Amino acid sequence: MKEDYELYGAADCMKPDKMETTVRHFVEVSVPVDFCPEMKVGKIEAELCGDPVVMCDECKKNPDGCRLVIAQKVGIRIPLQVKFCAEPGESITDCCGCMGM
Repeated sequence: MKEDYELYGAADCMKPDKMETTVRHFVEVSVPVDFCPEMKVGKIEAELCGDPVVMCDECKKNPDGCRLVIAQKVGIRIPLQVKFCAEPGESITDCCGCMGM
């Protein structure tokens, strides 16, 4: 492998005036995070709300009979217990884009 000074031509070292140079390089830093959600459903309960309502179903006309629609509002309680954990892994730094290979 060539030494650092051999990688550049002699002309690069012979600039007539002082010059400022800004060099930028991007580094990708990432950390994996494992998520472990857990949800438990408790005892489901239902409760009638108000009185039922009886309606004619006029959209379904039938010459031989009558169709009724009975509707009832029902309140349902569904207790949920939610637990959640997150475990970070070891961070990774890729400064040359080598990790994607």
